Amino acid sequence: MIKTYKIKKHGVLLCTALIGLFSCKKEDATLPLSDSSKTEATIGSASELSGSAMAVGSIQNLLSGSALQTGVVGHPFGSEPYQNVSAATQIKLIKGMGMNWYRIGALVTSSGTVTVPHLFDPLLEAAAAGSVNILPMIYLRTMDFNDSQAESYKKGKTLGANFAAKYGKYFTYYNLGNDLELDLLLPKTTGRSQDHYDRAKFNVTAAYLKGMDDGIKSKDPGAKTMIGAGWLHYAFLRMLDWYGVNYDVVAYQWYSDMENNAPKSPNNIPDITLKLSSLFPNKPIWFTEFNYRYKSSLTAAQNEAAQKEFIANFLVKCKRNPQVKVAIAYELFDEPVKSWQESNYGLMKWTTPFKVWKNKLSADALLLK
Repeated sequence: MIKTYKIKKHGVLLCTALIGLFSCKKEDATLPLSDSSKTEATIGSASELSGSAMAVGSIQNLLSGSALQTGVVGHPFGSEPYQNVSAATQIKLIKGMGMNWYRIGALVTSSGTVTVPHLFDPLLEAAAAGSVNILPMIYLRTMDFNDSQAESYKKGKTLGANFAAKYGKYFTYYNLGNDLELDLLLPKTTGRSQDHYDRAKFNVTAAYLKGMDDGIKSKDPGAKTMIGAGWLHYAFLRMLDWYGVNYDVVAYQWYSDMENNAPKSPNNIPDITLKLSSLFPNKPIWFTEFNYRYKSSLTAAQNEAAQKEFIANFLVKCKRNPQVKVAIAYELFDEPVKSWQESNYGLMKWTTPFKVWKNKLSADALLLK
């Protein structure tokens, strides 16, 4: 997602230089947080999934009966912490926390074929058996800022149509790209205005997305597409509307430092869900990433407690806005092979890398059923 609030990334080139790197980094800005701590939950392993129940206390009561669906991001296609956990076990963990969605990165060839079918196919089978929906985040692998808008549209349409032709029977919702607005932002801007974006780069990106949306729907007429942004970069999504990209769902990414800073002047946004509702009254809203950023000044127990508190509070905020349909946490497992901040987003932590895991307190906050 977003390092502080703006970072230069361009799709595959920086987020997915290798097959095993199916995520952008989610690094932080340091802000003060709660220092409360609580006890930990159940233990599991890659060979045997724990059947122990998780206590959720008042969080479950607050969210019971909600229409809000939840999910988690994962990197099952090569990231080392996921390699020893079968697709079936990942789905069991997700289902065990009462979640409905698993968002994954889908790196595909120009022919629309996922580059790791030996990992993709078992995941699709496990998800179907476990009644968990897969949300594919499709990288804009063939996009090039040097293309004309017509060329970009054609490439996007080809990729989208080819992907949907091969895999449309598995999906209703398609997430088109990740962090796309970051490469378009002009220096020292917030992303709140159309004047904050490089117009030439935007036009190429928008043309590609329009083609991708058209291509997917040409092969899967019932498809619903979503495009995302984060922090205060919502003008990017409004510009796509004006350009004529017919995406169906506003996807948004939101982290604890953003939640803390958004209400402050000059931002003056106490509730990002309501802000998005006011800007996009006719589109459902999905939070395709949200989580708490760990702080090096706090202990592990303090960070876990603060993570649970943020997740619980944010889910309640989402529940209160009926336009918010789905909230997807980033991410299933800690990834200690990455940077310190990136290594701590998991709902599960490793007690024996990468064989035995333990639920964090935040797993409780996502148990809605």
